[in-house]
Amino acid sequence: MEALILCGGFAKRLEPITLFVPKPLLPVNGKPLLDHILDKLENLCVDRIVITTNRKFADQFSYFIENKKLRGYKSKIELIVEPTLSNEQKLGAIRSIDNAIKSAGIGQDTLVIAGDNYFSSDLKGVISAFERLGAGVIGVYDLKSLDSAKNFGVVRMDGDVIAKFEEKPEKPSSTLISTGIYVFPSTDLGLFEKYLAEKGNPDAVGYFNEWYIRQKKVYGSKIDGEWYDIGTIDTYKTLYEKFMTKK
Repeated sequence: MEALILCGGFAKRLEPITLFVPKPLLPVNGKPLLDHILDKLENLCVDRIVITTNRKFADQFSYFIENKKLRGYKSKIELIVEPTLSNEQKLGAIRSIDNAIKSAGIGQDTLVIAGDNYFSSDLKGVISAFERLGAGVIGVYDLKSLDSAKNFGVVRMDGDVIAKFEEKPEKPSSTLISTGIYVFPSTDLGLFEKYLAEKGNPDAVGYFNEWYIRQKKVYGSKIDGEWYDIGTIDTYKTLYEKFMTKK
């Protein structure tokens, strides 16, 4: 299995902080957010980790990766740099995935993680579900609030199967949301190119998921513990202060 971490966005909603520091490298509990994700991957059987970012922040990610290796991180990490310098030029998450698959030659079953995620749970449950079911798996989290769910990709489950997926619906049918953690079998990697060829929205993975569940049977795996999407300054402040109060 390979892992792909998406770090190509420009995080406009977190400006002015993210004018200088990319969101995945913002500090959380004493180290970059991306470090927390890599810690989870080190305990899994992942042959290679691919990080995709934009040209504006490429040097910062290169430095981060080299420093990680110097500190003894054992997993193989590769950086893919997209030819974008501003939010207006961004590829969008789906084009980023498709570009990384082609540029890095990703061909194995692939764990895809949004680089602006913070989650306390390990990834073993999602991986175990994928190995058991042999099909695409989306990590889902229960926000326990319909009002909060409308800001995310909302999932309605029928047992383990995802029966419905809606990207940021006005009236959510469930409090379960997509976490930005996915496992795709190698046989499904070509679907990103097919989706884009059909003029699918290239921006959020949720739009792909709406289409994906119409092509294949896709499953959900619930993630326990804490989960945060660092989408706004208020969310980042909440997470940052949470760890400050624990010290």
